[in-house]
Amino acid sequence: MGNPTQLSGFFFDSHNKNRDKYSTAKISGENSKRVARQFIQDIIDMYGLDSDVYRVRVAGEFPKAMPDSFIQLDWVENCSKNKISRTYPILRIDVGVDVARYGDDETVINILFDKKYQQPFNILHHNDTMEVTGNVVQVVEKLRSKYIGIPIHIKIDCDGLGAGVYDRLKEIKQQKSWNIVKLYECHFGGAGGKNKNNDPVEFSNSTGKMWGLLREKLKNNDIELIYDDKQITQLSNRKYRVNSDGQIELERKEEMKKRGLTSPDRGDALVLSLYEPIINKVSLGYNKII
Repeated sequence: MGNPTQLSGFFFDSHNKNRDKYSTAKISGENSKRVARQFIQDIIDMYGLDSDVYRVRVAGEFPKAMPDSFIQLDWVENCSKNKISRTYPILRIDVGVDVARYGDDETVINILFDKKYQQPFNILHHNDTMEVTGNVVQVVEKLRSKYIGIPIHIKIDCDGLGAGVYDRLKEIKQQKSWNIVKLYECHFGGAGGKNKNNDPVEFSNSTGKMWGLLREKLKNNDIELIYDDKQITQLSNRKYRVNSDGQIELERKEEMKKRGLTSPDRGDALVLSLYEPIINKVSLGYNKII
């Protein structure tokens, strides 16, 4: 017995090209008294009846040949506005920084008010760490002067060149006495798990957890994004699969580029600003590691 999580291998072949050699049977969770109805409904509500998550985790069917899109296009379009609502008072500001790794990629500084209202983001077409750091400092100083006393949370992708940006900002934070600024070290390749204890499935790594938070907000129309065609494309074209452990696994950037897509830098900066890493305080500022 097993869960049909993969489209290759001995188990897949026994139910497909070699099925004449075996007596096979399929048991759906819909027909089992051992499967809670609430679990099934949670899967349907979160991923839909036509999703691979439902196929594998409930129906006992193999996933489709092509992976599903993790975020539906209409969700992103519904939440993308030509004019963002102004909200007062602002209680917190989150800044996500995705630092470009390669020449064609973008460095993106994303600003989010109250985990809901996206502000115009900064796009840089270079990956010089000191220049990126300088741009982040400019953004922070403008926010501090305009929104006096509002806490600012800066989250930086440190899987690559972002580590240098984080280290320099940690020094600047101490020099400038940025008391209301908190600095976070983030890693897209970190540990997975669930965003909420009652989620029916887990994510294979922190990339899925971050994008999962955004997915839920978009699905529930609980976020307002700047209307940007490139951002819409990045958010709605990332695929996912169910891995052999039954976890949600997002498409890797390298796989997206093979399909002719750009790196989802604007999406990554957005999910960084939305994410709340695990706290691990150190002597210089706040080093919060996923």
